[in-house]
Amino acid sequence: MEIKSNLFNIPFPFRLFKHKKIDFLNKNQRKMLFKRNIYFYLYNKKKNELLNKRWRIFYDLALKIKKFLIKKNEIKASNILSISIFGSALYSLNNDDFDFLVIIKGNIFDYIKTKIKINKNESKVGISLKGEENLSKGNIDKNSRFDTELQTKIIHRTSVSLPYRHLPILGLDFKENRDIFILNCPALIFDLLINTYHNYYLKKEIPNPVRARKILCRVFEASKYASLLLLTKRLEKLQKVIYKKLNEKNNNLKESKKIFKEFVNYYNKKFCS
Repeated sequence: MEIKSNLFNIPFPFRLFKHKKIDFLNKNQRKMLFKRNIYFYLYNKKKNELLNKRWRIFYDLALKIKKFLIKKNEIKASNILSISIFGSALYSLNNDDFDFLVIIKGNIFDYIKTKIKINKNESKVGISLKGEENLSKGNIDKNSRFDTELQTKIIHRTSVSLPYRHLPILGLDFKENRDIFILNCPALIFDLLINTYHNYYLKKEIPNPVRARKILCRVFEASKYASLLLLTKRLEKLQKVIYKKLNEKNNNLKESKKIFKEFVNYYNKKFCS
């Protein structure tokens, strides 16, 4: 399968944050943050009601993550610049975990998995721990257990999409570097597609229902970037199909692969010269 490449073009260094802190308890500020997120509209101007329904869960989890990191890793509270949530928990009822990004002062690249109890329910939580210098300057953490190539890919995709892909909950708000974001949307799409192809489309070690869902989640995100560049009826129809399948209890790998191929063809035609 051919997936035509698009490369990141990021003018490091650049500023990540606004000077003001988030007040996530403020209804008007939450609404502003929701509207900025790529998942505010699901398809055909259908609003994502899950953001409103889950905001308190997001907030409580963020508070507990902050306490967890301070206790476990001896990170000073004053060094935590931002805690945000991203991933399928923002738009899918059937997600089985919550993904958070924690940005701290300095240089660090790590990932932690844990479980956190909210309202008597224990949730699986993934914590992506990044340094402000890694994301604003493109620095690599030489002491990280993750190799340089993987760090570079994740730093690129994260740094340019922060205000739109991530929902900031605690700490500083993200600066809307929209010109940088739009310029790199084709690269974000390619990054999602090529990683999905190698990690979920091809790999047989992962259970098929998991592979099917991972494929759909990543194609859905890629479609949101594509719709910012060129919104077509074909794309809106595909988004509707993906979203409805994501909210089914079981996903079929064959159907997910078919959707993946359809979007790859769309991407190759519309965004690659």
